[in-house]
Amino acid sequence: MTSPSTHGALQDIGVGTDLLDLLGADALTALIGLGADIVALVDEKGVVNRLHYRNTDLDAYGLSAIVGKPLRDCVTVESVPKIDALLAPARKRPARGYQVNHSASGQPDLPVAYTASRTDDFPFTIVVGHEMRQQMLDQQRLVEAQIAMEADYRELRQAEARYRTVFKMSETALVVLDSEKRTILEANTAAVSLLTGASGNLTGKAIRDLFKKGDRERLADAIGEARHSGEPVQLANLHNSAGSTFDAKLRAYREHGTTNLVITLENSQETDRVDAKRSSDRLNGTRVDLELLPEAALTIDGEGTVLSANTLFLDRVHAPTLNQVVGRNVSNWLGKSTVELSVLFTRVRDEKTLSGFSSVLTDTLGESQDVSLSAHYNKETDTTQLLVILQAASAGKMTLPPPATADQAEGFASLVGKVPLKELIRESLDVVERICIEAALDQTNNNRASAAEILGLSRQSLYIKLRRHGLENYRPGK
Repeated sequence: MTSPSTHGALQDIGVGTDLLDLLGADALTALIGLGADIVALVDEKGVVNRLHYRNTDLDAYGLSAIVGKPLRDCVTVESVPKIDALLAPARKRPARGYQVNHSASGQPDLPVAYTASRTDDFPFTIVVGHEMRQQMLDQQRLVEAQIAMEADYRELRQAEARYRTVFKMSETALVVLDSEKRTILEANTAAVSLLTGASGNLTGKAIRDLFKKGDRERLADAIGEARHSGEPVQLANLHNSAGSTFDAKLRAYREHGTTNLVITLENSQETDRVDAKRSSDRLNGTRVDLELLPEAALTIDGEGTVLSANTLFLDRVHAPTLNQVVGRNVSNWLGKSTVELSVLFTRVRDEKTLSGFSSVLTDTLGESQDVSLSAHYNKETDTTQLLVILQAASAGKMTLPPPATADQAEGFASLVGKVPLKELIRESLDVVERICIEAALDQTNNNRASAAEILGLSRQSLYIKLRRHGLENYRPGK
């Protein structure tokens, strides 16, 4: 046996005749096999003298039949040179050994990493192998994953190119804006032509520099509103540096954790023509001057879309401009549910004129106020004029009447056939639930724990229902 090195590490231990005499070749092979998958003793002619392996799965590769055969004849053709190098005397071998393949009919080759050890006192070369089927499977999965990933990247690049082409070719002028830096991320050809009157690239340019000074503050306010409210914001009669006039619609969207904007631009002349046609179709040429009315007023079509509104209504809902109201559904501000507005629309169509209808007005800041609605329906134009009158804080009226009242029964009965029964039942249950919660809070003098006990609810469930019905700040007698 070789002696230890000066640094205490054993280099190429080898096998001495004393160990062989003590254990015998078979026992020595089995002992080495405890730390390896395959162990073979190969003589100086390259013939396998003894072979040991513990995994019976390797029987399918015919390893037990290679004893008495040259090891080079038991591997695939491309592995023969590696076996010759492995068994060559006085040759420096790689630390990781040589990877060779054993063939087997009807299944993939068996990959094995072989290393060899030989000493002068021992008649055999000890060949130790570690089978690598799992490593080969892992490598195969890795290659398949890389191929699939490259295919996905290729499809992603194709989709990106396709949508970029559509974006550039679109006749609708579109600008993608960084809402924090107020710089243009992208602008298609139509937008560049509308903003500058020429071709070019607007990426990275400040949006305010493309407009006249008088419109820059309006644009900045609209950008801030669209970014924080999440609702589309419209601007009319913007002027670029060349003097052209157009309208803009700003919509917010999320991208990588930030809120950016998509701005749709349209020539003002085209917008005016469309709006004029729409007003003509809906109002049949009739001009309605709501500014002469002493209360907040608006005109809506048969679908609830706002056609016009006076400045008092804009003040009530805190809308800076008329463009932020016109074209949107009245349910954005009036009513607590679609059923409530459906009751209103059904009754006003049947009665033509309606007054004293209790509802709730919610402004753009989220604040709610009790209001009384008066309405007049014009059958010829299919439009309704609404007066929105603020109620006194002490009135304490509910949006819908309590259950079993004639008004509510009439309102719900008139919706049969127009609103799904499920929705009617859900709304009526919401009204009953709210009344019960208010009654429990009144009885317990606003003690939330006692109210939850009376109602048979957990405290957490009661708080959820309070938020749902807007009763977080409810006070008895309020």
